[in-house]
Amino acid sequence: MLAYLGMAALLLLACLWLTRPYWRAPGAALLRRKTANVAVYRSRLAEIDAEAEAGVIEAESAAQLKQELAARLLQDAEQPSEAPVESDRRRWATTAVVVVVLAVFAGVFYWQQGSWRTQELVALAAVNPGAAQQDAVGEMVDKLAAKLEQSPDDLEGWAMLGRSYFVMERYADAARAYAELNKRLPQPEADLLVAEGESLGLARDRDLMGRPQELFQQALKLDPENGKGLWYAGLAAAQARDLPAARDHWQRLSRQELPPELRQVLEAQLVQLAQALGEPAAAPAAPVAAQAEATAQVPAGEGPRLQVKVALSAELAAKAPPGSMLFVFAKAEQGPPMPLAVQRLPGAKLPLEVVLDDSMAMMPQLKLSQFDRWTVTARITAGGGVKAESGDWEGSRTVSRVESAQPIALTIDRVVP
Repeated sequence: MLAYLGMAALLLLACLWLTRPYWRAPGAALLRRKTANVAVYRSRLAEIDAEAEAGVIEAESAAQLKQELAARLLQDAEQPSEAPVESDRRRWATTAVVVVVLAVFAGVFYWQQGSWRTQELVALAAVNPGAAQQDAVGEMVDKLAAKLEQSPDDLEGWAMLGRSYFVMERYADAARAYAELNKRLPQPEADLLVAEGESLGLARDRDLMGRPQELFQQALKLDPENGKGLWYAGLAAAQARDLPAARDHWQRLSRQELPPELRQVLEAQLVQLAQALGEPAAAPAAPVAAQAEATAQVPAGEGPRLQVKVALSAELAAKAPPGSMLFVFAKAEQGPPMPLAVQRLPGAKLPLEVVLDDSMAMMPQLKLSQFDRWTVTARITAGGGVKAESGDWEGSRTVSRVESAQPIALTIDRVVP
């Protein structure tokens, strides 16, 4: 309230300053001018007398100069003593117009500059710092998207927008941003083609058939040893039940320098493919599924196993909409924003028990077993997407590796603002 009162006071002062000529006394300027003319007349008269006494000018010339000077002074004195007075109605109308114009300008500037939004974020940060940070990042990304609509040839901007959307798990938007970038590049780049295919596949619930598979193949034509391209091309081939092609891609990938956790997953997949193809296996492993799921799986029993008991608070239980989607997922407490394990349960009835483990990893290099503390979240949404939306219901808690040995009680007890 103090801020609004201060802005109103500043607006009033500005209006008074701009309209000050309308509030001066009528004829004041004319009177000041006449007073100045009299002073000038007296000064010039004294100069003429001094020049006549010094013999600079003759007495006759001095008298003539005095007559001309007196005539000019008389002419000035004959002008009206009062200037035309502007009517009160016109003065009030002019002042009102100035006030309205300033108020409209200030309001539009305040809205466009987002000061109101800054106040909202400050208030939200006091209650929920995480949500405030997410909103602030989302606002910056939206501004970048709006800027690119005006400057669509900004290639670096499209790349930044694609990466930002991907981190925010807005995979469909990330795919569109990378598609715009790839379309505008003078020469295609393998990494960016893979990024578009990866985003598109995640947006389609890890379905890599069609356009994503084409993008991976294009990337490998440009860079046959692109590690990420080989991995996703193998996943796409496995989804298409082209197991020999999947094996070829992953064998080429296995000859590269890889992080230990990714090499472990890759070797396990190669063993499963060998068994599915009827070839000698280098090590015992569970057989690969007939449809070859397009995700990096770790054999059951390895790594942590989070046994989550999900319940709904009494306050929200009576409001549960029919046909809603339940997501249960775990993220690293301090790590990347992408979930490490996800369960998607349409039409689930609570309470129920859900298990999260490494086999549910969205990315092979990001698994539960790589971290010691996780934030486990259960969310009910009517939109069907994993990204939180206003009005969704959720609950979360942080657990450690030691606590994961026991069942984890998780209650959905709040509404997403």
